[in-house]
Amino acid sequence: MDIKTHHKSIRLVEGALLLLFASVLLPSNIKSIAIGLFAVVSGMHFFKSRNSFNFKFFLVNSVVFIVMVITLLYSENVVYGVQRLTMFLSLAIFPLCFSMYSQEDVSYLYRNKEKYLSTYIITVVLFNIIPFIWFYITNYSFEEIIEHFPMAMKLDVGKYGMHAIYLSMHCSIAILFSLYVLPSLSIRWKMIGLIVLDVILICFLVIYAKKGSIIALTTVAFLFVLFQRKKLTIRPYLFALIGLLILVVAIPRTRNKFLEFKKIEVVGKGAATSTNIRYTIYRVAKDVILESPILGYGVGDYRSVLSDKYRDLGIPVLQEGRFNAHNQFLSFLIIGGAVALLAFLATLIINFIFAVRFNNELLILLIIFYGILMLTDNILEKEAGVVYFALFFNFLAARSLFALPDQD
Repeated sequence: MDIKTHHKSIRLVEGALLLLFASVLLPSNIKSIAIGLFAVVSGMHFFKSRNSFNFKFFLVNSVVFIVMVITLLYSENVVYGVQRLTMFLSLAIFPLCFSMYSQEDVSYLYRNKEKYLSTYIITVVLFNIIPFIWFYITNYSFEEIIEHFPMAMKLDVGKYGMHAIYLSMHCSIAILFSLYVLPSLSIRWKMIGLIVLDVILICFLVIYAKKGSIIALTTVAFLFVLFQRKKLTIRPYLFALIGLLILVVAIPRTRNKFLEFKKIEVVGKGAATSTNIRYTIYRVAKDVILESPILGYGVGDYRSVLSDKYRDLGIPVLQEGRFNAHNQFLSFLIIGGAVALLAFLATLIINFIFAVRFNNELLILLIIFYGILMLTDNILEKEAGVVYFALFFNFLAARSLFALPDQD
């Protein structure tokens, strides 16, 4: 293929990728179209450029999806299983797309990495601040909007609705991305603007008050400071990290969330706090897992098995809430047993090793961030979680996983 045609097709990929990084602003039905568009232009570029398919990349990054497809064979509720696999489909689509690019293609896309990350940061801020201003003007006083905004974002924005867990996740990832965008900025007003956006994102983190995201963000921010310890820029980042910790402790809304750790009890003996609910779910999930530890129950039955156990044990709070495992690793154990969990861990560990080898700092921190977040929530079982995990993970992994040494 001639250079001009190659340049045109990779530019289409670049545009579709940029749309995905901005897709937080898209309603769920249009977001699916954006993913499909990215897959189509990736396939067109693959055939036009006659690239070699990177089968190892695809297999490593999609193996957990393949395992879940196999579990459909022993699921009783096949219809529900197919619905769940549709939700998980991003775990196969994005590895497939990035497996079709050459190292030269990846290098080309990476030239504009800061543009992608900046686009995501801006769209996350807009996604939060526009409805906040709208609800404040039309429905609530300032005190009321602070109290009710998380629930309003879940119930009152139609196809844009999103749970506070995922809103908090997006805010945290946007802040993480900004740590790598800021050094690339040379114009003072852009640097100030990015810092202002970070302050806005931190304010929304406090409003959502989700412990998992705050702990994960604080952890990776601390590791980022360690990565920068030999550079002159460490002091501002260190002060910002300390400021975040002080803010979390000083504000009652977040402080009270963390005070739940002082007394953890099963629901019924203690209050129905988010911490106690999770603790109770984990105890129930442990019993369910031990009954089928190797192969699990299948992607079609994993939710019903947990719900049936809630009913058998007579835990009305969990029955009424229809809670999932609230831990992605436990959820994989219920779906496909040790096989599914090991498949997912293998994906994370292999990519982590290559990220360390090629000094892919952002991927290292992203894996740690999601690893912590998945200890308290099923991040991959909603569109707002799985799409962006698969997108960011494979985009960043494309630079290091099975890369040639001269690409370091």
